[in-house]
Amino acid sequence: MQVGGSGNVKSDINVTPLVDVVLVLLIIFMVLTPVVQMGYLVKVPPKAPANLPPSAVQDQIVLRLGQNNRVLINKEEMGIDQFPNRIREIMRGNPAKMVFFSGARDVDYDSTLKFLDLARQSGAKNIGIIVEDPTASATIPQ
Repeated sequence: MQVGGSGNVKSDINVTPLVDVVLVLLIIFMVLTPVVQMGYLVKVPPKAPANLPPSAVQDQIVLRLGQNNRVLINKEEMGIDQFPNRIREIMRGNPAKMVFFSGARDVDYDSTLKFLDLARQSGAKNIGIIVEDPTASATIPQ
């Protein structure tokens, strides 16, 4: 006389827990989908025109610091002592103008920071840094 059944193993799947889990996931996704699609308000700058006029490219100011503290503003080479006065002349009409900086790979960090501080003290308030591909050849004349 056996109590509690035949003792054989049942190989049927119990579907009830599976249906419960699927229904809970369905409800979660139904609640979260409208919240995720709501999004955020973002102010995106207008797209730049494809063909910039040559004056916009020629009007850029690029400061370069080369080996042995060689200083170039665009392609004009000068000494470090002439640099502050030249930047003041350039920035006189528009102090909010963007200035770009490019340094040689072998210039140390301290010299670079001193140069950027000097540029900022001379009137260049908005300074962007040009990062070049390290595998490309150097663009600053040696």
